[in-house]
Amino acid sequence: MTAANQVIRGLAVPVLISILAFLSGCQTYTSQSSDMKDAWQQGKAGVAAAEVTRKADEAKGKKDELLWRLEQGAVLTAAGNIQGGLDALDKAEEIVNRYELEADVKITDSTVSMFTNQANKPYRGRAYDKIMMNTYKALNYLLLGERDKARVELNRAFQRQENAVIENQKRIAEAQEAAEKAKAGELEDGEGGQAGSYDVARAREDPKFSAAADAELARVNERLRPYADYVNPFAVFLDGVFFSHMGFDNADIERARKSFERVNSMSPGSYIQEDFAMAERMANGEPAEKVTYVLFSTGSAPVRDQLRIDIPLFLVTDEVSYAGAAFPKLEYRDNFIPEMQVRASDGAVYPTELVADMDAVISKDFKNEWPSIVTKTLISSAVKAIAGKAVEDEMDGDWTSMLVAKVANIAYQSATNQADTRTWTTLPKQFAYARVPTPANGSLVLNIGPHEKSVTVDAGKTNVVMVRSVNSRALPIVNQFTLQ
Repeated sequence: MTAANQVIRGLAVPVLISILAFLSGCQTYTSQSSDMKDAWQQGKAGVAAAEVTRKADEAKGKKDELLWRLEQGAVLTAAGNIQGGLDALDKAEEIVNRYELEADVKITDSTVSMFTNQANKPYRGRAYDKIMMNTYKALNYLLLGERDKARVELNRAFQRQENAVIENQKRIAEAQEAAEKAKAGELEDGEGGQAGSYDVARAREDPKFSAAADAELARVNERLRPYADYVNPFAVFLDGVFFSHMGFDNADIERARKSFERVNSMSPGSYIQEDFAMAERMANGEPAEKVTYVLFSTGSAPVRDQLRIDIPLFLVTDEVSYAGAAFPKLEYRDNFIPEMQVRASDGAVYPTELVADMDAVISKDFKNEWPSIVTKTLISSAVKAIAGKAVEDEMDGDWTSMLVAKVANIAYQSATNQADTRTWTTLPKQFAYARVPTPANGSLVLNIGPHEKSVTVDAGKTNVVMVRSVNSRALPIVNQFTLQ
């Protein structure tokens, strides 16, 4: 028996026990957030708010804090704690800004994740997270009557959409560089050594892998709508509403006109066409109409699950064998109320019209990120599988060491070959709205699936009524504010 084998026999078992103990004590974000999500889906906003606040405070300074703060901001706001929701979103933005300034740390995390679980990296926020974060902050400031601060957040949301295009270009370049290094055998193993070589392009062309990957992407493509990259029509719509009714000058009116025009190109409907026409009349000196916008946030955005796809391994020879690799996949949640009706005191009925489909927004983001996800997962899974095989080969001739090495390798692969399924779960599935002439008596009735709710708005003013429906069973939550 070689000295190396003796060391492995002496150390592998306790190391294996440590690995398994670590695994048994680990909880994914999905399992950690189950209590909060269950309460949220049942319409128990207060219970969900208490649970998410506890979890967010426990996550302070840890890798998932950003995600918890985003959830906390959405849930607390829906529960009526507007300032608390805003404070949570402020903390989320502080984390986002810090991550965006830490380019060197990002590179380090990317290297480390090649040899560990992708979910071990800090959650830095996806493009749609950041855009919605500032959009929600703008709404919270409007609920609190702070129009100047709302303007700042809308400007930030607009800039987030611009920045996302540049960030995606960088992500593509980084993935391509990693693929080139992997093919040349220049990837480091995190300990100063070489991680071996792997041909990503050749792996992508493998019929078994490409069929499975293409099938998943085709499923995502079915949810797409004609939205531009990293543009959230709801954020653009809110921009138009704000600058048409709370703008200061002609530049603001022109901004509103362009925002409504953009939304109309992505989500055409009678209401958005009326808003666009109003903004054009305002550009010619006419005043804004006194209307009430009833915003309908309905359902739940997609969550992420894990998809196993066998990837080809190219070892010392051209012989191809396969190893399982874990890729993220979107799971769409279709239990929702697609339309709400607003009934005025004169008997007129105004059904809501879709303005933004978050399934489409998130699917577009996922599709843009997919090539980078595939490249990094192929490299990471292949390098770890090849390294594990090399360790087992070293034990050839000593069945005890071989057995321990094989079991340890299986445990390691199980622990590290996992997709990152973290995602903001309390976002809605769709945003819709009704545009109603503000009634003289201020009385409106909302018919939300099986639920009916009466609201009173300020007569002679422009109002915004926000309705949040999580699913067809949960009671809707209503907040409102006045623009003029």
